[in-house]
Amino acid sequence: MSAEIEALGYIGIEVSDPERWRHFACDTLGLQAFDNAHGGFDLRMDNYASRIRVTEGPRDDLLYAGWEVRDEAALESLAVKLEAAGVSVSRGDAALAAERRVAALVRFTDPEGNGHEAFYGPLQKTNEPFVSPRGVRFKTGRQGLGHLVLSCGDKPAMMTFFIDLLGFRLSDHIHTEVVPGRPLAISFLRCNGRHHSLALAPVPIKKKIVHLMFEVLSVDDVGRAMHRCLAEGVHLSFTLGRHSNDDMLSFYPLSPSGFDIEYGWGGLEVDDDTWHVLTHDSNSAWGHVFQRPPRPAKIGD
Repeated sequence: MSAEIEALGYIGIEVSDPERWRHFACDTLGLQAFDNAHGGFDLRMDNYASRIRVTEGPRDDLLYAGWEVRDEAALESLAVKLEAAGVSVSRGDAALAAERRVAALVRFTDPEGNGHEAFYGPLQKTNEPFVSPRGVRFKTGRQGLGHLVLSCGDKPAMMTFFIDLLGFRLSDHIHTEVVPGRPLAISFLRCNGRHHSLALAPVPIKKKIVHLMFEVLSVDDVGRAMHRCLAEGVHLSFTLGRHSNDDMLSFYPLSPSGFDIEYGWGGLEVDDDTWHVLTHDSNSAWGHVFQRPPRPAKIGD
């Protein structure tokens, strides 16, 4: 089956504390923020006008994931394919496309109700190049903004939706205990040379986002960001380590919304002609030690 989706282009998140998020994303992690006309702000990591749309609200979770396709014909092909499979598709009007900074988009949901959008023609801010406040350069381009890990209750249904319908390719599985005492089988899906743009994790949490990954072009930027987190008292859910499947050297700071950001370097690139699916029995080759978040202090402590 041909695959129209080529990259994770953008996401939208709703956060309860936008100013904490602005500081965390920009001053700590090195993204660049621009206020928008919709009451929130956009986070940039390259010349795309928006990679993350931050909107104020109580959810502290995913609003939508935006998947990039090549052109108008690919967008229409995907919409027709979804409708033929019985998936409800909404074609965004010109106002919504302008708000998302794209030429056109369609909207749909996966089997667990997560909002998704497919789009083409993202606006490039060529005359306003991305400038990281921390001097960070991110690995994006045709590999998209990074990767997204979604929690799921019915993993087989989600695998069928993303692989059989949307055309993602399976990279591998990890069967392990990421958190001690909790066996877990995670599956990793790709839509370009990045080892995975999406992972599905059947974890018993209320949030849709398990974590969101940003990849940088220098291992020193990982170290600097980690030390900024430590200096600011940002909790690290997982310490520095290297993953067993995609070779990513990374650490996991806890975002102000309560889901993790994986901040990494050195991720594996997949060659579709030679790749074969593997199953790993460990999440990491070394490191990535789980650290429970501190419990809020009780009155009288």
